This record gives sequence, C-alpha cells and structure tokens, in this order.
Amino acid sequence: MLPHQAHAFRQQFPALRAGEVVYLDNASGAQLPDRVIDAVVDAMRTMQVNKGGAYAPSRRITERKEQVRHQTLAFLQAPAGGTLAFGLNATTLLNLLASALGDSLQPGDEIITTHLDHQANIDPWASLVRRGVEVKRWRPRAPEMRLHLDDLKGLLTPRTRWVAFTAASNALGTLTEVESIAALVRGAGARSMVDLVHYAPHFRPELARWGVDAAVFSPYKVFAPHLGALFLTAELRESLPAPKLSFMASSDPVAWEPGTASHEAMVGWGAALSYLAELGRAVDPGCAEPWNAAFAAIAEHERSLATELLSGLDALGCVRYGVADVEGRTATVAFNHPDLSAQKVAEHLGEAGVAVAAGHYYAHHLMFEELGLAERGGAVRASALHYTSAGDIDALCDALRVL
Repeated sequence: MLPHQAHAFRQQFPALRAGEVVYLDNASGAQLPDRVIDAVVDAMRTMQVNKGGAYAPSRRITERKEQVRHQTLAFLQAPAGGTLAFGLNATTLLNLLASALGDSLQPGDEIITTHLDHQANIDPWASLVRRGVEVKRWRPRAPEMRLHLDDLKGLLTPRTRWVAFTAASNALGTLTEVESIAALVRGAGARSMVDLVHYAPHFRPELARWGVDAAVFSPYKVFAPHLGALFLTAELRESLPAPKLSFMASSDPVAWEPGTASHEAMVGWGAALSYLAELGRAVDPGCAEPWNAAFAAIAEHERSLATELLSGLDALGCVRYGVADVEGRTATVAFNHPDLSAQKVAEHLGEAGVAVAAGHYYAHHLMFEELGLAERGGAVRASALHYTSAGDIDALCDALRVL
C-alpha cells in the first residue's frame, strides 16, 4: 500500500482523526470507518423492526441480513452448502458448538486443543471432560512458541474426534499451518475447527482450500461492530444437534442463532466488507477480486510496520516473545521492559497517549504456563493494522525510550 493511500484510508476512521491516542491495541478490537458507523445508524433509524414481515422496513432488514450472510461466505471463501451463523461474539458461539459436539461424543473419545490459543478456544472443549471425553493439549515449542506438526501426529489416535486450533495467536501474532493441520486431522478420521479471530483482520481466510470443518471469527476485529460468526460445513452441520427452536430446520442458519442476531451489527459488518472492497479497488483499480487486492496491500503495509516495530523494540533492549522476525506472524508483538511489569509499562504508555494491552489477553495458558510470565503480570502487546502509520510505531518507541 502506498503511503498516500494508507493516509487516505486512515482519514476514514473518526477515532483516528480525533487524535486522542495512538491506537496500538488493535488486537483487542479494530476502529470503525465512517461508512460502518453510518450503516449502523441507518439500520437503527430505518430498520429497527423484526425480520420476516410483509411491510417495507421488515423486508429491507430481512434482505440486508441475508445479503450480509452471503457476502460473509464469499469473504471466507467457504465451501458450498455450509452454514454461516451470527451471534454475540466468537466465545458465545464456541460454547454453543462445544455443547452440540458434546452431545455427539462418547466416553473415551478424544479432543485436542492447543496452548497457543485464546482461552475461548480451549475452555469450551475442556468442559467436555465431564462427559468422559479426554482432552489432550498440543503445546507450542519454545522459544518461538510455534505449533509443530510432528507433535500433533503424536497426539492423534483412532479415538480423536475433534481438533481445535487457531490460525494466528492473538497474543504473539504467530501464524499456524492451517491447511496442513486440517489435512492431518482429516487423515486421522477427525474434524477440525479453526479460530480466525486474530487472522481475519490481516489475511483473507480460505476455508474451502484449507479443508477445515468449522471456523469462528469476530467481525469487530475486522472494522465492524461487536459481532461473532460461526461457519459449519454441511457434513458437520448434519451430524450435530443445532441449538434451535423445535419448528426450525437444522439447515436454516438461524438454527445456530438463538434469539435474533443484531440487525445493526450485521449491517455494519456488511459495510466493513464494502470498505475492504473499496480499499482493494484503490490499490489495484483493475483487480477482479478486490478483497484479495486489499489483503495483499494490507500484508505488505503491515510487514513494513512489523519490521519497524521489532527493530525498535530490540534497539530499546525489550524482551520479545514468540517468532523472532517478520516471517510467519502478524504485526502483533508481545514484549516486556527489562525491569518493569507489563502493567506499569502500559500505564506509562497510556499517559503518553499510546494505547496497548497488558496481561495475558485471554491467552492464559500460553502467557502464564508456556512462557512463565505470571510473576511479570504477562506482557505488553502492541498490535498494528493497515490504518497504523510509521508515526504510530515511532510514538510507541519514543514513549518507551523515556522509561
């Protein structure tokens, strides 16, 4: 992405225009562009009715929500015939899915989770031990905290039914080998579920090519309002009891949406998808696939930001965790000051107008058990997105320099 293009798109975000803080806590949630906010307001002003009615506002919201559902399936490059359901957030949807999966398992069946994951992709599966299910832990290898395929091979058995893993660590930014993992799991006769929450703001998912059976992500990490989304292949959907009302068909996406999914959040997510398409057309006017063009530009820009961030932290003597360089990661970095706690550093940065995260960011097993950072209170996390500028990275480093 060219600098002037990055600046132009940055100006579409009112929180960035306001200049109150430098946003480097983007892994906790992305800021929203004007068009998303406008779409949310319009939905609340003109479509604050229930869907399925015969009158105009109800017809509009019914059509708009289904349009967004189809757009999301296209964005995910999902296999045909699957179900895409929306909910409050990925955590809620994962608990629904785990409950349904538990009803299909037998005592002695095995589930594999990883210690690279957000706890929301660990605890729902771990809770199934009460049904007699064995939950195995796929642990990342130190010092870079990568998941190795050989370790997964050693965990898979004829009793393995389910493997849940992340496409990208929300704490360290580490990418995983999604397609290879899914292939190994499938070869063992089991099913795979990938968490895309941290991946989707940085790279376009490819569900059909990867061959996973289920996926979750959070549109609010991808420039939209608070919302979660769950994808199930047709085969998986038909094998699980949906958390539906009795009269609903299991094939209906709303069978996996207890209650009514937020009108305004879904409409806002549709506007975020339009924003990403506009970004793609801006960087490559002749492109046939605007989302692909957008994410190619995003990856290039974020790689530059990550390079600057890593080198700046190293020059300041900070201790970094996870992958050592820019390969195999997002522009999300966890680090500590040599002498101060993570919380003290985050408070100092906040006073300097730089927003970061501190602690374990719900990757509790990773940060406290695998990395052993409980006594330090976890680590500081700086996370960049495509609207992040080189000046934002400089502001972080300048503030750290005076500690």
